[in-house]
Amino acid sequence: MTDDALPLADATGLQRLLVLGANGPTGREVVQQALDRGHRVDALTRHPESFPLHHQRLRVVAGDATDPAVIDAAVAATDAVICTIGAAFTLKPVEVYSATARGVIVAMENHHRRRLIVVTSAGVRRSHHQSGIAQVVAYGLMRHVLGRTVYDDMVKMESVVTASALDWTIVHPPGLVSVPGHGYSVRADEIEGNLCARDDLARLLIDQLADDHFLRGIAAVATPGLTVGAGHMIRHEILKR
Repeated sequence: MTDDALPLADATGLQRLLVLGANGPTGREVVQQALDRGHRVDALTRHPESFPLHHQRLRVVAGDATDPAVIDAAVAATDAVICTIGAAFTLKPVEVYSATARGVIVAMENHHRRRLIVVTSAGVRRSHHQSGIAQVVAYGLMRHVLGRTVYDDMVKMESVVTASALDWTIVHPPGLVSVPGHGYSVRADEIEGNLCARDDLARLLIDQLADDHFLRGIAAVATPGLTVGAGHMIRHEILKR
């Protein structure tokens, strides 16, 4: 039996996780909560010098998630991959989502790793819950104008992931905010709700490691009843892009 075939999880079910996009606001939440639950974590970031977390079970890995050599080495040392990469809205073509997905899948297949959890967005498609004129117009503006190239590449990422033979789950949050959550709701494919707290999203992502309910499917997640002011969204979630 080769090393690649050996399970890395210990007898308690705790695992070594590879978190991609670890230095983003969602990625940091995932890393911290995974450590709090006892997992070992490899956090991949292009800027390790600015990574704010430190722990004896944390290894900060320097590199670009679109670099096949970097991903291959990182995947070889892990049990499961949680991908929280993000890109700023731009009118230029975006390829980071699909390029990362292709490299991760190749590496996971080469090293016989199975569990892949990726975050895209509820914005890749219009929800049946968006019925009002204002909601439809706002969705069209974000999906087809301001965020078109980002969402288009998310769609490519999803196509790459769903075509693989891995044990994948795609997670669709709506608008993400860095305010304290109070517990998430999750449904298959889509869910009613405009916002999700990043700490609730992180809980959902880590929960999926031991939950096969959404295996090879889409988990739509939101924080019920969460509201934030328009000023907060503009200052902290839109302008920061």
